[in-house]
Amino acid sequence: MKAGSNRAIWLDYLRAFVTLLVVAHHAAMAYPTYGYFNPAQYILSTAPVVDQARWLGMDVFIGFNDLFFMPLMFLISGLFVYRGLERKGTQAYLADRAIRLGIPFLIAECVLIPLAYVPSYYLATHSFTLEQFISDYIVHQQWPVGPPWFIWLLLVFDGLAVLIYRISPTIYPVMGQWFLRQASSPIRFGIILFGLVALSLIPLSLWVGQYTWIGRWGPFDFQLNRLLFYLLFFLLGSCLGATSWEPFFFYFGKLFGKNWLFWVGLSIGCYVFFLAVSDFGTAQVRQGNLTETQGFFFYDLAFVGSCLASIGACLSIFKQIFTRPVRFWTSVSANAYTIYMVHYGFVTWLQFALLWVNVPAFAKFIFVCMGAASLSWLCSNLLRRNSYIAQLL
Repeated sequence: MKAGSNRAIWLDYLRAFVTLLVVAHHAAMAYPTYGYFNPAQYILSTAPVVDQARWLGMDVFIGFNDLFFMPLMFLISGLFVYRGLERKGTQAYLADRAIRLGIPFLIAECVLIPLAYVPSYYLATHSFTLEQFISDYIVHQQWPVGPPWFIWLLLVFDGLAVLIYRISPTIYPVMGQWFLRQASSPIRFGIILFGLVALSLIPLSLWVGQYTWIGRWGPFDFQLNRLLFYLLFFLLGSCLGATSWEPFFFYFGKLFGKNWLFWVGLSIGCYVFFLAVSDFGTAQVRQGNLTETQGFFFYDLAFVGSCLASIGACLSIFKQIFTRPVRFWTSVSANAYTIYMVHYGFVTWLQFALLWVNVPAFAKFIFVCMGAASLSWLCSNLLRRNSYIAQLL
């Protein structure tokens, strides 16, 4: 997806920012205080590479990101669905998505992600034997999916969007207009949105467990308890994208008339509240005052509130600040998709290279994050010099 004059530049920049957050998130995963490495089956580790250098700040950063950055990515992706269907038609749209998502996904799963897990294999076996690695990777580790889970799940959601469109072409603008009418009252809209998001997340999470992945689907693995959660944000984006939604949400360029500083403060406050609820719920469950289900119910309610506040902060910041092109963000936006596809290997190999370097965890994180982002951007620029690859990515 490329920035262009016929679409909101701030949304392209926001998508690029979330992509950089993904890189930073994976760079941080080697350094939280709770990290552990399982040499018997490294796929069960908290990350492909886990360093002895730890920092509590990584716990906070990872936890904060996890609340909102992927639902925001699905929301942004959904915003462009209806216009694409209207412009191309269902068959051409689905064919285009199958090529632009399916081909990179296959390349990533067959080449890029296995390379990213070579350091894990070495840490577990102290061997770089290719044949044994491949056998272990496919059979024992069950073919880890890595970050491209988002790509294949987005393709499935696109397929569902096409099916809905073919059944009822008007459903997206009709539902989009309904949401706009609710947005005339920010409090009412917030209550409705909170309720919908809570319903999409909480029942399934309480049923299958928090942070539960399928775990047996190899390269088609996904986080089961968040399936409906992600789908809701994608469909919400698809409905809003069928309307002229921005004037209804941004008064004088501000989200519901509030400055971006308000939304940042609300985001921070909601995250602090989420942490407090998490700690309080854990203590109450241990003391027998709450059942585990009750504890997780309150945890998930706070999760939803923090998620929506952080998404609001991101939308507000980029809408208010980026009113004209910025060279740096234009470049990152143009290369965002490729950066997402190739960054994981750079992250894990840089983390691996720093394992025996005696510096603080924060310094390692900065080096890995900046290094992986820069190398991914450089790799993208080189790849996209080829016209066929540029059209694909």
